[in-house]
Amino acid sequence: MNGSEKQKLTVIGKSQKPRCFKNVKKLPMDYKSNKKAWMTSDLFQKYLRQWDKELTKKKRKIVLLIDNCTAHIVPSNLQWIKVVFLPPNTTSVLQPMDQGVIRNLKCHYRKQLAHFGML
Repeated sequence: MNGSEKQKLTVIGKSQKPRCFKNVKKLPMDYKSNKKAWMTSDLFQKYLRQWDKELTKKKRKIVLLIDNCTAHIVPSNLQWIKVVFLPPNTTSVLQPMDQGVIRNLKCHYRKQLAHFGML
């Protein structure tokens, strides 16, 4: 609730094995791929199931607020994650990602990658 616990960043790209990661042994994020580099319902469900397993180990329940994107299909067997959908047509007002956070995240993330010599 205070932002001290964060999930690892997940990046979705087009290439299954991008050339820029050729000699990289460990990435500071999770990398997934598909033809359009978009979030799909399959990727989203796998992500939620994995997160639910991690929360099981910690015995920690959470509430996840998400928008009504068509890829956001919630698996029925989640035990530690309660998903709450935001009302339609309010995400641009309510979601901080639509208020410059994505641009800011990308800027800082690229700076960190350059600092560690990954760019």
